[in-house]
Amino acid sequence: MADLLAPLPLRPDRAGVASDCRLLPFDREDPRWREPLVDLAEEGLLTEAWYARRDGGNAPYHARIAGAVDTVAARAGVAVLLREADAAVAARGLRIKVLDAYRSVETQAGLWSFFSDQVARERPDLDAGAREAIVRTFVSDPRRFDPADDTSWPIHSTGGSVDVVLVDAVTGMVLDHGAGFDEAHERSFTDHYERLLGQGGIPPDDPRLLTRRVLVNAMVNAGFTNYAYEFWHFDYGTQLHVWTLRESGAPGAPSRAWYGTTTLPEGMS
Repeated sequence: MADLLAPLPLRPDRAGVASDCRLLPFDREDPRWREPLVDLAEEGLLTEAWYARRDGGNAPYHARIAGAVDTVAARAGVAVLLREADAAVAARGLRIKVLDAYRSVETQAGLWSFFSDQVARERPDLDAGAREAIVRTFVSDPRRFDPADDTSWPIHSTGGSVDVVLVDAVTGMVLDHGAGFDEAHERSFTDHYERLLGQGGIPPDDPRLLTRRVLVNAMVNAGFTNYAYEFWHFDYGTQLHVWTLRESGAPGAPSRAWYGTTTLPEGMS
């Protein structure tokens, strides 16, 4: 059995951001290209449509994001891998909870606007280009989206990206991951606590460090790749998934993505 507490790799100093993968091609002949979206709750997974919450409890937004849907949906192949990761953490009394997967372009635009405004307020000392670079670290830019232009597709619009956290299997309480979901801060970088450990800033049994190790190892062992700037974000079959494998030198890395932008089927909302 793979060690879920294995140390996580440190990101390279010049690690790219999600938008760097936009030019990677798609394989439209791959049978997975037409794979359907499925309701992850109906697949036996824990879900919570974070952006659709109306009770104000979805920090940092505290409101529903325009276009957000109540169904947490992903490609059928992604659901298979999520169940595998969920089973891997079960022995530790944990479950994986999916907070977001397929995301409409309208919702993506709402997130881009939110973080653009937030960075403008918090970093008025930076010029517009520098502020946009920060936003791009955490949010795919949807402003030039064109269904006919595959270099403009936000990765969550494919149904191959998922945002997940660990929860206690009995109480349902979210574990302390050392940063909040969608928190635009260096604390959210996946290797943040690995670096603190290396600097002597935390002990090796720090629960934030261990929680991230269990989450990331379970997901990566199942076949996902992690986005280095967000401990919660994982990909399979997307441009970012393929780009990450190739950048890391993974043997046998594919050359093309197989999940393109899609829409919710009728009956899902």
